[in-house]
Amino acid sequence: MPRPSRSPDRAASAAGAFTLIELLVALAVIAVLIGITLPALRGSRAAAQRVACLANLRGIGVGMQLYVQTHDGLLPRALPLDDSAFNPRSEGPSPDSILAVIGPLVESAEVFICPADDEIPERLLAEGPVGRHSSYEYWAGWFMLFREIRERDENPESAVTKLYEDDPTLPVFADSADRHPRGPGGVRKNALYFQDWRADWITPGLLTPETP
Repeated sequence: MPRPSRSPDRAASAAGAFTLIELLVALAVIAVLIGITLPALRGSRAAAQRVACLANLRGIGVGMQLYVQTHDGLLPRALPLDDSAFNPRSEGPSPDSILAVIGPLVESAEVFICPADDEIPERLLAEGPVGRHSSYEYWAGWFMLFREIRERDENPESAVTKLYEDDPTLPVFADSADRHPRGPGGVRKNALYFQDWRADWITPGLLTPETP
């Protein structure tokens, strides 16, 4: 007795199905494409974060300009970093920190948060770091602190401002960690400069480039 032939619908279904080998090949191709695409996506994200970081520094520069214009051309005397992260009882930045001094002069305290900053203390992350944390170091503050301690200078603003006037390659602010793609000379930090308040890579050679 002859076997019944497959119905046309079942035959078409079998003909259109994937074999196991075809499925594995397809998965392998997808894996290769993902491997090629992900680094490019990460690079694009890092580049976007760097652009946003530079925009932040320009925003800080606006506040710095306003301060300097109303304080006889002098840079502010302030702690290099906000210290509220180190004081569990603090409800906001220390009144002596750069965040407290310049914060009221910028459009939003959000400009002090680098979009690539993954080192914000957990306590501040939970309560909101904006207005109480700075991703950027105030280099002029370090120089003033040094003069206070080393030179016994009670008014270091004049000497440090003169230092910046004489050397435009010194950053006033710089990103406090190597968060961004490498720039000229292998340097990864973003910086804000005095006089024209330009935001750019930190000057090559000012820091020792990292070993690749």
